[in-house]
Amino acid sequence: MKMKKQQITMLCVMAAGLIFIPAVFFNKPFFALVGAFFDWLPLPTGWMKAGKDINRKFLKLHIIATAIAYLVFMAWIIKGTATIGFAFLEIWWTAVIFGALMNY
Repeated sequence: MKMKKQQITMLCVMAAGLIFIPAVFFNKPFFALVGAFFDWLPLPTGWMKAGKDINRKFLKLHIIATAIAYLVFMAWIIKGTATIGFAFLEIWWTAVIFGALMNY
């Protein structure tokens, strides 16, 4: 069952990324809100529960990078500049990498 939850989480993150990339490219921050829905969906559903066998260091880095990414996301919505959108995408991608490394 753990593998299934992990796969669903990865599908949600993939959907988020596939939405974020064109949203940033075309500078459409409100369209990126749909991607944010998919990005956060694994949390309330319990698909992304942290088990005992994860690397806590990468969990902390994932949480910090995600928080920073979404602070930048809010700035992107407020300012609407593509540069801020690209900064969001870069920080978000770093958070995704940290999240993937939690299991190693």
